[in-house]
Amino acid sequence: MNILGWFTGKKKDLSLSDVKREEIRLGIREKQTIAKLERIEKEKEDIFAKGAKIKSPSRRRQLARLFDMKGQGIKMLEHELSVLSKELTTLSALKLALERRDMSRDGTSHLLNRVDEAELMTVLEDDKISQEMYAEKLGEVMGIMDESMKAEVESLGREGDEVMNVWQKMDDGEIEDFNEGLKMADKAVRTKEKKAEMEEE
Repeated sequence: MNILGWFTGKKKDLSLSDVKREEIRLGIREKQTIAKLERIEKEKEDIFAKGAKIKSPSRRRQLARLFDMKGQGIKMLEHELSVLSKELTTLSALKLALERRDMSRDGTSHLLNRVDEAELMTVLEDDKISQEMYAEKLGEVMGIMDESMKAEVESLGREGDEVMNVWQKMDDGEIEDFNEGLKMADKAVRTKEKKAEMEEE
């Protein structure tokens, strides 16, 4: 069952414990999908290496078909991971709303009733919508009016931005040495943690 099917079934009596349980379940699914993706990527590499050594055209043709099939499998799993990541962001937003329920008794019920499920499904499945764009659109789809909460929802799904930026610099050739990239990523994460600690004080 996808998140919208689960959400529709729980909408009237959604509790914080329901959201946390679903978050754990989706977290397990995400780990399993990553493990499967890594296995298929390795199999694809092995097939390519085997085809490079074998000179028989018929064997190469068979391996080329297998290589293509593995590529399609990887594409499907990457799409599944993208959706799972967005679903986990959705749950984080719901958890945030439910945790605030005591401060505003009617806030959560109005919020959940305003969710446009069709629109949410569209942005959830669209691979062209990045994690960052999804978090922004999630606030719109959920009809969040409170500016402070909207800012919090938009920040969801941006965990790891510092490391993502270092990887992008490595992709662009700005950082060529792996160890230098690793040090920069560690430093960026530590800086973010210190900043968060100072904001809490």
